[in-house]
Amino acid sequence: MMFIKSCRYILLYLSIIILPTNIAAAVLSVSGSSPDSLERAVNCADPGDTVMIPEGCYRLSRSLLIVKPLFLMGAGESKTILSHAEGVRAWLLRVDLKVKGKIRISGMAFEGEAPAETPGILMLNDPRDFRIDNCRFVKCSRRAIEVHGDARGLIDHNIFMDNWYTAVVVFGDGTDGWKRPFRPGDSEAVFVEDNYFQQKSVPDISMAHHIASNNGSRYVFRYNTIADGDIASHAVDAHGNKYGWERGSRGFEIYGNRISAVHRWAGINIRGGDGVIFDNVFEGDFVSPVHLMHEGRTGDGKCDYPCVDQVRELYIWGNTCNGKKIDIRVRHPEIIQAGRDYFLQKKAGFVPYRYPHPLAEEKKGL
Repeated sequence: MMFIKSCRYILLYLSIIILPTNIAAAVLSVSGSSPDSLERAVNCADPGDTVMIPEGCYRLSRSLLIVKPLFLMGAGESKTILSHAEGVRAWLLRVDLKVKGKIRISGMAFEGEAPAETPGILMLNDPRDFRIDNCRFVKCSRRAIEVHGDARGLIDHNIFMDNWYTAVVVFGDGTDGWKRPFRPGDSEAVFVEDNYFQQKSVPDISMAHHIASNNGSRYVFRYNTIADGDIASHAVDAHGNKYGWERGSRGFEIYGNRISAVHRWAGINIRGGDGVIFDNVFEGDFVSPVHLMHEGRTGDGKCDYPCVDQVRELYIWGNTCNGKKIDIRVRHPEIIQAGRDYFLQKKAGFVPYRYPHPLAEEKKGL
């Protein structure tokens, strides 16, 4: 699919219509590009409205701020393009809901200019039941999507290409996230499913992840396809108690993914937190398809067991690399031990959450 690279500037107007099923929708009718008209439509819409963004290239000179539940619907990921105006380094979309409710972003492209800092979507303050689907993210730096807080939602059927240095980042709500029970298989997570990730061009070959997490985060990464080139780092990540955040990653579920690379140091690198990793298929050259380590504020591997937010209850089974059962590599075996902190078997009683995710089956509106 081709991207629209030129932006035409012609007459535009704003209209309000009522769509079927009693969904009030603000419709911005644009032939060409108009960031101001897009912003005006979002500001005029009531909570729960649909804002339809026509085909065109919208070069934003500042973040488009979303403060209420809306459905932002583009004309398609190759037709509606959001990008940064020259010299602008702000997030393209900044979601900070003052009126709580569902938000959905669908059918558009977000184009950055990596390695310049040109990030995509920032979601703040506990977004619940959000959905980002059928979009394309290209060269968004430093993130394509970043989520904060006690979040629950779905990121599905998107295309992520050459987003440096991390495509999707999930930050939780710190100690509060660690206080709540972590139950693999429930709905209380950010679900990343049925997406395509590709990393061929990297400004810094040592740093490029498709998903990462920290600070009490909970995510499910399932049924995604990864197709990478020759990259030194790892594709799937969960941080430990480090890098300035209050706490490390709380929990993760990583399963049913197809992860390929010409070469990668690791496919999955777990630095802290608990969860399940199963039925992933690795293809290509990996030094370590699944790698475990301790990451802490006083240095990696430098603590007395049990370390803060380290791996304590991780179950790993059914993963293969080039058709063969994988070996688990552990960087700090004095801290993370088989049979005590991680287990090479299915977690008793574990049942994956419903697939497809219920939010993906809501065909209309939010």
